[in-house]
Amino acid sequence: MSKPTDTNPSVPQIIELTDLGQHAGHGPNILSGNLDALQNVKVRLSVRVGEATLSIGELTSMREEHVIKLESLADAPVDILLEGHVVARGQLVAVDDHFGVRLTELPKATA
Repeated sequence: MSKPTDTNPSVPQIIELTDLGQHAGHGPNILSGNLDALQNVKVRLSVRVGEATLSIGELTSMREEHVIKLESLADAPVDILLEGHVVARGQLVAVDDHFGVRLTELPKATA
C-alpha cells in the first residue's frame, strides 16, 4: 500500500466486522485474583468540598479576595472522588500545613 501524498490522497475504505455478540471469553480472568499487578498503578483522588450557584453577572463582577459561600455546611462530609466518581466520604482536617481528609464513610462490600 502506498503512502498518501498530495497527488495520491488516502481513500477511505469500508470494512465489514463480524458481530461477536455477547461472548464470555475463554481462560482465566484478566487478574485471576492477583491484585499485586495493580499495587503500583497511580490514581488521582480529588475532594469535592461544595458547590455554589451563581449568575454570570455575579461571576463577572468578582474581584480578588471575594468570598464565595458554598451550599454545603462547614461540618458537612466532603466527597472523595476517583476519576470523577464518589468512592468515599470524609471530614476535612489540617495535617501540618496541608489539608487532609479523615475517611468517615467507605463503600459497603457486596457479596
